[in-house]
Amino acid sequence: MLKFSVNLSLLFRERPLLERFASARAAGFGAAEIQVPYEWPAGEIARAANEASLPVVLINAPLGPDSSSPGMACRPEHRAAFRESLERAAEYAEALRAPCVNVLTGRAAGAEREQCLGLLVEHLSLAAEVLARVGSRPLLEMINPHDVPGYCITSFDAAMEILSRSDPRLGLQFDIYHAARLGLDPAAAFSAVHERVAHVQFADSPGRHEPGTGALDFNRIFAAIEQTGYTGWLGAEYHPSVQTADTLDWLRTRCAPQAAVPGAQDARGR
Repeated sequence: MLKFSVNLSLLFRERPLLERFASARAAGFGAAEIQVPYEWPAGEIARAANEASLPVVLINAPLGPDSSSPGMACRPEHRAAFRESLERAAEYAEALRAPCVNVLTGRAAGAEREQCLGLLVEHLSLAAEVLARVGSRPLLEMINPHDVPGYCITSFDAAMEILSRSDPRLGLQFDIYHAARLGLDPAAAFSAVHERVAHVQFADSPGRHEPGTGALDFNRIFAAIEQTGYTGWLGAEYHPSVQTADTLDWLRTRCAPQAAVPGAQDARGR
């Protein structure tokens, strides 16, 4: 059976972040992910997660000196800041016992792209070393260029090529919404890369709202993912079109409220 996590940076925004864990647990989610947790002390987040029995399975690494930046792993002018950001990400991953950290690349286009790709390989491999110290692993995500123009990795072919050149501990973060925005069949795209996928996220397309608001057939997509034997989390990362509680029919029809997965609070086997 597929297991679903919730992105608390986007869902349950009717409440302050630390109160969202209990709301999400009551709604039936089995785990949480947070895009940018660094505005709150790691200990407070960990306490809220533990009290709700809702483990954190994914965070993003710091995005960069500019809050609107889509990451900085490929940017040569941010070498020092990126290395510092890895230590910050490791601190939070350890405190939250988060097994995965999404390392966003930043923008790169034109003549600088090849240089940026080389640096991305170097930085992702460094991320694997730093995060391994706390039992976590970095992920690489493909993001569609319509939503983030100039993003460094805008196809699964490019992502897989970078992964082939990087530390083997890296995983692929597969986002159903981004696949659809490229005009791909998400089910077929997932099947082609599933052996490297460590985490899945989803939203309907167009609109990036909850399943049922766009054109995607999630029953077929979820079935295709399940058929590959994928055992990781599927993260609901959408913008609710109404109150979050009123967007969860897809979850209620997929499964009853999920019991916390045995050992999920320490998903790294420690």
